[in-house]
Amino acid sequence: MLEKALRALAEKDYKAFAACFSEDGKYFDYCPACNGKDNYFVYGSAAIEMFYRNRFTFDHVTVSEPVVEDEKTASFFGAYEGPYLFARFEIEEFDTAGLIKKAVVHPA
Repeated sequence: MLEKALRALAEKDYKAFAACFSEDGKYFDYCPACNGKDNYFVYGSAAIEMFYRNRFTFDHVTVSEPVVEDEKTASFFGAYEGPYLFARFEIEEFDTAGLIKKAVVHPA
């Protein structure tokens, strides 16, 4: 699931990214604050889809060179309306169907 989520982020495919999350999934991203922006706290797969549709359509976030480290952890270079930074994507919880229930991204 982690590889699918990272591929969707890198390809700016908001539908595929949201499909990686359970209906009540949570996505927290603490990287935008590094560029003076508000961090992302998004609840629910429908909200994740809408949120990332906006982020990708208006080029507010770019993910490059994702590397999967294990089944729950990966790293990538991310640009959040500013210079690239090194980030870590961690899945903290899966649901019974194997979808992401909680994911957290933070500066590495």
